[in-house]
Amino acid sequence: MIPPRTARPRPLGLLGETTGATRAGMRPGQKRYPYGLGDRIAGDLTVIGHLAPGRLGHLYQVWSAREWCGLTCKILAPGLKGDRMAVAALRREARILRKLHHPNIIRSFGEGEHEGLPFLLMEYVEGPALFDQLEKRPDRRFGVVDAVRTAINIGAGLYHLHRHGWLHLDLKPANLLLRDGVPVLLDFDAARPIDPERRPSGRLGTAPYMAPEQVLREPLGPTADVYGLGALLYELLTGRWPFESVFRGEDVRQGAERQHPQIGRALPPSPRRFNPEIPISLERIVLRCLRRNVADRYPTMHPLLLALSSELDDPVALWPEHVLTERRREPREPAQTDR
Repeated sequence: MIPPRTARPRPLGLLGETTGATRAGMRPGQKRYPYGLGDRIAGDLTVIGHLAPGRLGHLYQVWSAREWCGLTCKILAPGLKGDRMAVAALRREARILRKLHHPNIIRSFGEGEHEGLPFLLMEYVEGPALFDQLEKRPDRRFGVVDAVRTAINIGAGLYHLHRHGWLHLDLKPANLLLRDGVPVLLDFDAARPIDPERRPSGRLGTAPYMAPEQVLREPLGPTADVYGLGALLYELLTGRWPFESVFRGEDVRQGAERQHPQIGRALPPSPRRFNPEIPISLERIVLRCLRRNVADRYPTMHPLLLALSSELDDPVALWPEHVLTERRREPREPAQTDR
């Protein structure tokens, strides 16, 4: 059997000299892919590049003969073909993306099945992962303004997701791509409906970014993603995870806190300890997101976004200077229009 071939993603725009980037920091050939270049998926999709292996399946760059464009195909790994939970997770992700239409969330182009393996189609974003951008930065961190603007864009996507009744639960730099410098949220493997009465059957997410209630398998609400965004912003500002010294074994904790320090009572170290350029007001916002008790965090994305927006002034704000930023406890409901 000929081993699967690997290839970098192909630039699909009009520019002749464009450097393609692999997803999530993966190098081409680092993992084997079941489908090689030129293989067909569901008849009208041709594999033209390998993007990254995921928890449930593999990501391919494909050319769609139906749409006449390059897309991203996420197809279940063959070894999970009989895994009902894995199949359900991929189909759930497809169902979620069908309902979402937001600039900061990956766009869906449908779904299907190939050789008994479900797959979903998404837009192909040529930009690098946020993870890759962090790795290239001095001290592995962003400037304060860039970090805040990035967090606001991510929070906007999460706000849209929450309004449709879902939680993401796996925020991390590898799950964010940059489309023309704007972060786009993807990978909804761990997404679950907002249900304050239901306990998850397992631990969902990636350890350094998980809210305490995710670790403890308690009912989950929007505050779990508030914690995740706070952990991500902490990393963008400092180049470190909130409890990095514990995760790396430098600070030894007892009991369950050795693996999951966020379930303890202590807050993570002050972000200003690692980056004195962080304003005190912004540090307060980050640490409020990372509170152990759900009631001590921002209750939803809306007040968190308002708080973060107050950290930006002209000319770096995300809105034109003539637009007044609104300071309300509740978001404005869409205006009713005559039909």
